[in-house]
Amino acid sequence: MQGWVTLALLLSLGVECSLGQNGVGELPVPRGLTLNPDLPAQTLSLTWQSDSSLFDLEIFHTELMNVVLNETVAVKTDPVTGLHSWTWHSPLPLECTSHSAHIRARNQQSVSQWSPLQTIPGSDIPEKSESNMFPQDKVVPVGSNMTFCCIVKEKEDFKEIMYGRQEMSATRLSRRTYAITATNQPVSGNTGTNVICCSQRLTLTGAVVFVGYPPGDEGLVCETRDLASAECSWKKGRDTGLRMRRSRTKYTLNGRDCLEANERKRWWCSSKAWEQSWTLVARNPLGTVQLTDSAQLTDRVHLLAPVNVTAVEVKAWSATLQWSWSVAAYKKLEMVCQLQLFAHELNSTRNYSGPGLSSVVLESLWPDVDYTVTLYCGSKHGFWKWGDKSAPYRIHTKMDRPDALDVWMWMDSSNTGRVFWKPLSVRKSHGALVGYEVSQSSAEEDGWTPVSLPPGNFSYPIILNNGSDITVAVAARNPAGLSQPSTVTTPAYRADSQLSMSELLSTNGSFVLSWQPNANASSGYAVEWVPTGCSGLCPVDWKKVPESDSSFTLNSDSLVAGVRYTVSVYALSTGAPTLLQRWQGYSQEMTPSQSVRELLPNQSGSDVLLSWKATAMENQRGFIRGYTIYLANAAHLELIANISDPEVQSYRVKGLSLSSYKFVVKAYTSAGEDAGATVAIKMEMDTADMLFVGILVPLGIMFCCLILISICCYKKREWVKKAFYPEIPGPKVPGDWSSPQGPLDVKPSPHSLVHIVESPEWDFTKEGLFPVPEEEEESENDNIEVDADSDEPALLRYYNQVVGDGSHGNQVSDSSGSSNTSVDSTQTEITYAGIQSPTSSQGACGGGGYRPQMQSVIGPAEPQIEFEADFQDDGLHAGYKPQCSWQLDSPEAENFSGSLGSPTSVTSSQFLIPESSEEKPQPSNTWFHNFLSGKS
Repeated sequence: MQGWVTLALLLSLGVECSLGQNGVGELPVPRGLTLNPDLPAQTLSLTWQSDSSLFDLEIFHTELMNVVLNETVAVKTDPVTGLHSWTWHSPLPLECTSHSAHIRARNQQSVSQWSPLQTIPGSDIPEKSESNMFPQDKVVPVGSNMTFCCIVKEKEDFKEIMYGRQEMSATRLSRRTYAITATNQPVSGNTGTNVICCSQRLTLTGAVVFVGYPPGDEGLVCETRDLASAECSWKKGRDTGLRMRRSRTKYTLNGRDCLEANERKRWWCSSKAWEQSWTLVARNPLGTVQLTDSAQLTDRVHLLAPVNVTAVEVKAWSATLQWSWSVAAYKKLEMVCQLQLFAHELNSTRNYSGPGLSSVVLESLWPDVDYTVTLYCGSKHGFWKWGDKSAPYRIHTKMDRPDALDVWMWMDSSNTGRVFWKPLSVRKSHGALVGYEVSQSSAEEDGWTPVSLPPGNFSYPIILNNGSDITVAVAARNPAGLSQPSTVTTPAYRADSQLSMSELLSTNGSFVLSWQPNANASSGYAVEWVPTGCSGLCPVDWKKVPESDSSFTLNSDSLVAGVRYTVSVYALSTGAPTLLQRWQGYSQEMTPSQSVRELLPNQSGSDVLLSWKATAMENQRGFIRGYTIYLANAAHLELIANISDPEVQSYRVKGLSLSSYKFVVKAYTSAGEDAGATVAIKMEMDTADMLFVGILVPLGIMFCCLILISICCYKKREWVKKAFYPEIPGPKVPGDWSSPQGPLDVKPSPHSLVHIVESPEWDFTKEGLFPVPEEEEESENDNIEVDADSDEPALLRYYNQVVGDGSHGNQVSDSSGSSNTSVDSTQTEITYAGIQSPTSSQGACGGGGYRPQMQSVIGPAEPQIEFEADFQDDGLHAGYKPQCSWQLDSPEAENFSGSLGSPTSVTSSQFLIPESSEEKPQPSNTWFHNFLSGKS
């Protein structure tokens, strides 16, 4: 729709232009255009004369000829003045720059020429060369938009405009004028918001703007304090934020200025006479509020505070209080007064009424109590509000005898007990207690036996001498006297073990008790609770219940969480209390504070029996519902069993292998498990099993060894036969031995007793060969017995016996040179025993051990001659010395080792039994070496 209007306007302007150019129907130009600025209101009023009623208006910023308004308006002629007038509200203060305006008439067919420009000068004209800023000290509402301009003085550079601490973007309006626009302005501070214009060198000028709210006062109420004048008050609304004197809110009441109005939450204004209706006007630069109120005098009475309050008579249970009024008119006013009493746990409020009330009697006070009294009154008829409170006044009542004590007796055995009484409160003691008097009487004694106790005692022990009942009376004493005695008779002792007590479950930490009414409870019932298992001076507590009640709720305030209580109900009568029912329970169960006791493991074969004892009752902190058994691994506990019967205090873990184990046993209540007790055990073999294994294992090992030895011996049977049972070769004598044999008397050489050393390594502590003297030879030969089982090397003796005449003759020289023996026999009988093969070693030559004579396979002549020469040479010095002319690494060593085992004469230079050249020499290795090397 707007587009169509614009199009129609453009078409009409085009038609008018064309008509004007053609000079057809041209309208007259408006006459007498004048501009009238209102600088504070930032308005520009235009007045002119014309016969038309539709006009085009244009307004410019003169210096730069910027169009700020181009509008078509319909303005009617003022019938009085005959002028047209129209007002324009400028967003910019008119002082900022010069404004120019012109006007032309219009109708539907044509427009007139523009009227001559009319200009109002601004403050930026050359004649005004100083710097300035507009507007100054403007008061605007919160959230409004406002434009500020800065006029820079001549020859000064413009830099910026600051709004508060915010730098704003400026727009140039003329050669010297710059403007900014602040939008949605917040409430300003106490001194307003500063707007500053700065050049490159200094601050040029500035302005202050006050942003706030219009008045918001409400709730005008007028009342009388003296039954004649009026005091009107109201609630001040939202803070206007305007603190400057000229912008503050001004108040008038019924057209009169309210000089009393000041800064507080409830403002007031007074009037000397009651006018029954009032009008309050609140006004500030941003708005005005009007409030009204009306009322009758008797409906708006607000009394002043009583004065001179005093107590004229104070007793133990009452006191008389008096006061006076500062307004004489109150003496005839029907009023109601409220008195507040403040004391420790004894606060109360009391009401009194009467005409001109000035005194009251305070009843039902408590003796020996400090009271603080506060008094205030109001009109009884048409009550409006309570008057002002009086100053606090202190009253201390006198003492009186204490009230009777609440007494109970608790039996801890069949003949001992303790009487308890509860301390009296301030309300019941009626004065500071100075002590207690306890008296007791029995059927066997006449009269009472009194005992005085200090005020800090609340129990007294009782002993039954002959098992008869005792009646105890307890009374409290203060400076005013002794209270009425309270009596109690010793009840029959009933141990917990003698009763079938039931478990008492709590409800939100409290015990809800109920029992069957008892006809003997003429004095009601007593509910007693005490920690279970307590001994000595126990914290016994009780509560007496009227006989009409058969239930009671024991609140959690009287109980401690995690403590087992024994709760009993007694029927009270003139005699001893009678026990009706007993429970045990916890107000709140908790996890046990300690683990099970004496946890022990006991191995039985592959099983382990775990046994323990329950935690002490004071550490259970709840009913034990059972036990859990865990196997402790490296990082976690593995549940083995859950025993739900708390009476079971052992568990058998079966089928365990030989290893180390760690078990954890935890007791649990309804609140959870305890920390757990840990025990470790190393599974060992049972004694019978160990004996059985100790017998069978060695037997099995020996049996296996025998089998292995048998197998090895069977596979090596040929080697075993040669090693342990070698075949003894028969003597082979070369040549002709057919000559008749005859005895040959050959004297044995003293050195024919040979000690053969089997060890391959030479032992320097033993000699391998030692001579036997001739004179000892016969006796030694008679005594020497060859021990076939001995480990010592055998001693060998060789004897050559000539049977017949031989073809050879050899001479051997004795080491002592005493005899020479010639051997010319061709047949020789040899006797020998225990010959074993010596091992080749380095001690055979260097150590001086025995070396047998070796026979060459070529013939015996050469070794015979060589041996004879050596023997004769050696015999000149030190007796017999064995041959040691070989070296271990010589080729003759092999021939030597091959000759071992053949009998050889020590005194002969040749082998007596020559070996066949067809036989291979045997190695000198031992049988054990051959066994290990696998040779046969």
